[in-house]
Amino acid sequence: MNSERYRRGRRLARWGASALLLLAGGGCAGLRSIPGEPDEPVHVETFDLAASPVPADAPPGGGGAPSPARYTLGIGDVLAISIYGEDGSLREVPVDPNGNISYLMVGSVPAAGRTLDALRQDLQDGVSRKLARGLVQVIPVRFGSQTFSILGEVSYPGTYLIEGHTTILHALAAARGIRTGYFRNSTAEMADLRNATLMRQGRLVPVDFMGLLKAGEMRQNVALRNGDILTIPSALVRNIYVLGEVNFPRTVGFVSSVSLLQALTEARGLRSGSDGRIVVVRGSLARPEATVVRFSRILAGKHPNLALAPGDIVYVPPRRLAFLREIVETAITTYATTVSSGTAAGLYRDTFAPDETDATQRPIIIP
Repeated sequence: MNSERYRRGRRLARWGASALLLLAGGGCAGLRSIPGEPDEPVHVETFDLAASPVPADAPPGGGGAPSPARYTLGIGDVLAISIYGEDGSLREVPVDPNGNISYLMVGSVPAAGRTLDALRQDLQDGVSRKLARGLVQVIPVRFGSQTFSILGEVSYPGTYLIEGHTTILHALAAARGIRTGYFRNSTAEMADLRNATLMRQGRLVPVDFMGLLKAGEMRQNVALRNGDILTIPSALVRNIYVLGEVNFPRTVGFVSSVSLLQALTEARGLRSGSDGRIVVVRGSLARPEATVVRFSRILAGKHPNLALAPGDIVYVPPRRLAFLREIVETAITTYATTVSSGTAAGLYRDTFAPDETDATQRPIIIP
């Protein structure tokens, strides 16, 4: 009797463990591991990466405006400082090359890398030692230390100053809008908005540029920060991007047809850091579709040798990346870095004459 109950308990325990594994495998989309066994079928999944692109420090109502308290001063910023009720106390002072400002009764005060509130408090402490009721006011006049870059298919690509609240739409307006050309006797935009990117400190900020510029989704109008890079690629470029754990990461030009194995051959095969997984990312970067196949299964004829399309990202992930969403985000970030650096190099060549001693060089920073 006891042995029968023991065997029944063992069976229930095995059944419970199997059920837990089944539930774990069917968890939230993008959070489960990509197929780990070579015998598993092709896996296809779609992601919505731009569902909530507004930074956490943005105020309610969309637009992604940064909080003034979070703005940090830099060399080149100009401030208007005054003491309330004291005639002749108003001064416009720049943050000098040493990162300091100098003001009346206070003298030199560190400013670079600090917020307006922190600087105001230091000035207030200094003034209060001499004026018991002196109230210090600090107002930004010009931001000269914070910049963003906009590259690609805009009328005037380059680096611009961030002046107050600057969003993606402000950036496009500063660059005089998307470039246009003529196609079959009509005006057409030259930009590929589906693959436009916003890079921030080496990471991709997910923005739906199509939704922003075509459907007026103002939640996608993210506020820019110092060092941000906007890249608007050309709709005329027909490339496939082979990235990740390959021997020669590269861009493959699309002519009439390119298969997955052809693209991998162009990249000189997989590196030892790969375990044979291949992820093809296709469609809008804001809502990409990812297809997962195995290199060994393709060679054995059990996974298809996918036909690639212009704009596809072929990404071979390292072994350490387990979750598909993480792999897709890494693939798109790698793509964005590749395209941004290539576009920036092209802008440099176009901006500066081949003879670097030419005195007619145009400045890149546009005030």
